[in-house]
Formats: sequence, C-alpha cells, structure tokens
Amino acid sequence: MNAFKKITTLTKILYNYKRRRIILDTFPIRLWIESSLACNLKCEMCPNKEIPNSDKGIMEFSLFKKIIDEVKDFVNDINIHHRGEPLINNQLFDMIRYAKSRGLAVRFHTNGTLLNKAKAMQLIDAQPDLVSFSFDGFQKDIYERVRKGAQFETTVENIKNILELKKQRRTKHPYFVIEKIDFPHYENIVDRQSVDSLLSDFKSLGLNEFLVKKEYEWTTSNAPDVSELRNYNVCTFPWYAMVICWDGTVTPCPQDYMAAINLGNVRNKSICEIWNDTPYKELRSNLINNIESLPLCRRCDRLCRKQVGGVPFQYMFTFLADQFVGYGKLRKIIGTMERND
Repeated sequence: MNAFKKITTLTKILYNYKRRRIILDTFPIRLWIESSLACNLKCEMCPNKEIPNSDKGIMEFSLFKKIIDEVKDFVNDINIHHRGEPLINNQLFDMIRYAKSRGLAVRFHTNGTLLNKAKAMQLIDAQPDLVSFSFDGFQKDIYERVRKGAQFETTVENIKNILELKKQRRTKHPYFVIEKIDFPHYENIVDRQSVDSLLSDFKSLGLNEFLVKKEYEWTTSNAPDVSELRNYNVCTFPWYAMVICWDGTVTPCPQDYMAAINLGNVRNKSICEIWNDTPYKELRSNLINNIESLPLCRRCDRLCRKQVGGVPFQYMFTFLADQFVGYGKLRKIIGTMERND
C-alpha cells in the first residue's frame, strides 16, 4: 500500500470512528493472525497456561493463505502471533514469505527459546519486517523464574546467534527488538551491572531497539469499571483492526485473551462479510452507547488512558511510525515511542 492510499484510508477510518459509524466503508488495515496458540513455556504473568491443551492448536497454512488472499488489497501489516509461541508452527516461515509476496509488512513476537541455528537461517531468509523477543530479567535467576520452562543461556545464545547471522548476511531485515517487562517485585535482586553488560553485548551485535514495558495485568474483575466513569475512550480496534485466532475465530482485539467475544469465523465467511456483519455492528454500537453490556470491555484499562483528539494516545505514534516510517535507520533513531500512561 503506497503512502497516498494509506493516508486516504486512515483519514476515512478516523472519520468513521469520530462519527461513530457502525457500518464501515473501510476494512481493517492491521491484523493479528494467530499462527499458534500452543506455547512451550508457562510464564508467570501469562494467561496462556490457563487455557486447556485440548483447546490449543496451530493455524493451517491453507487457512492462512485464504486470509492473506482476502486482505491483500486493504491490509497494510500483520502480526503473525497472538497468544502462543509462533515458532511452534513449522510453517511459520512459509507464512511470512507468502504474506510478503502479497505486499504486506510482517511482524512477529517470540520468546526466542526455539530459535536454533536452523530456524535462525530460515527466519533471516524469510525476511519478516520486525521480530521482537520477550526477554525478561537479563539475568538467569529472574529470567528463569518469569519464563518458566526456559533456560537463560540457551535463549541468550539464540538471540546472539541470529543477530550475528543478520550481520554476516548484511541484510536490512528483520528489525530486531528486545522487550523487557519491568517487574517491580524483582527490583531488589536486579544486578544492574549484569543487565547493562548483556544489553551492551546485544547492541554490539546489531540489536535495533530495546524496550522496557510495564507489566500488564490482563482484564480482571477487580479492574476499574469504565461504565462508572463520566468519560472513557471508545475503543478504536473495531474500526481499524481484527484478530484471527488459530482456528479461524475472529475476535475484536488482543486484549480479549480468552476469545470471549466471537465475531465470526473466517472458515465459513469472508473477512469483508464479517467486518460489517451483525456481531461487529452490535459491538461498535455497544462500545458507543451501551458499554455496560460488554463485561470484558468495561473492565479494560485501555479505555481509561490518555487520548488526543478523542483517539487513545498510548500506541498512536508507534502505529503511525509502523505505517509511514517502517523499520530502518530512521525507525531506530525515533524508537517505538510507546506511551505507558
């Protein structure tokens, strides 16, 4: 999608959102496509371990192709991850190549534990635009407490190996990011010297960006109820984005971790049909006029965060950078600019 088309589309999306339209003349421009719900770890803060193994699976390549073929003319970028570990799906690199061949920007997020040398070579060959690693603690004791089932030394070696491989290949992509969650309850055992030393090693090997994020508490019954507030943000997701789970189930946003809001299934309907079908229209309408009817949304803290011109502020600059800057030298200079408040 060229810059002019992006600007035109985003202008229409903003107009529809501000006018609170529930039937849209635009389609989603960003997708989360869950390549795998299965995961090899049981991280202390992650709800994935609460999902029964019988409900977990990986997306079939044929279903992925169907999705990409339907959206290639209106989607700009995709995340090939959601609730599981993408590298569990043996066709992940085929998925990346297929989406890239259709002109889409591709990102995925991984814990890095399965990224052995063979997979690292396949990843570099597939050329996703961005790969981010969850790597918490930066020291063995904290990392292995948080990322239960992972071995610190193996993950460090995997990340260093792929950074070195990219350097050897002299390739622009992927843009590599390490995300570290700031856990306040581990603050008293952090060895700052070890953290700085390891981060320095990663940067010397070509790490593009290091991002510290606040720990996110998934929507719970004791979270603030936005329906009791005078002002709250109307969620933007149903106006510009869509999440597709491994089995084809469509949900409104990544915060719906348990896929409680089922908006249809891409196995038996097209994405364009689902986008303006009754469940989506009802969701948009209820977000505007009847937030009390949405138990999950009314407990989402993102609706209480700062806004600019009626649009939630937290990811605004990052989203615009994704659309118009991409992942190169300029992106490294300006950074992700994610706002956590």
